[in-house]
Amino acid sequence: MTFKLMNIEWESVLEMLKSENIIKHISSIDPLQLITDPHYLVPALVIAILLFVLRCKKTLVFILGCMVFWYACVHMLPKNGEIELHNIASFGTTCVIVLGTWIYFFFIREG
Repeated sequence: MTFKLMNIEWESVLEMLKSENIIKHISSIDPLQLITDPHYLVPALVIAILLFVLRCKKTLVFILGCMVFWYACVHMLPKNGEIELHNIASFGTTCVIVLGTWIYFFFIREG
């Protein structure tokens, strides 16, 4: 007898996680393309507004920081072995700003 939760075949999900197909698929997704798709935009806005109304600022800052970091990874890291100095500088600056914001919200700011 196998355990199935919500009729999901967990063996196939785990097998896909072990392979690099999911990593390749996630890295091929363009963050700007998700913003224009209402199937992703509407739930994301509802969650962001709900977190803001419930004053879950740390969770909201963490999620937004992860999104900014993902956008920076997709658009600023070298592609096809070509290193451009302005992209590396922008990526480094973005990472420092996100980490600084996280440090402020999680360790310095109270409440």
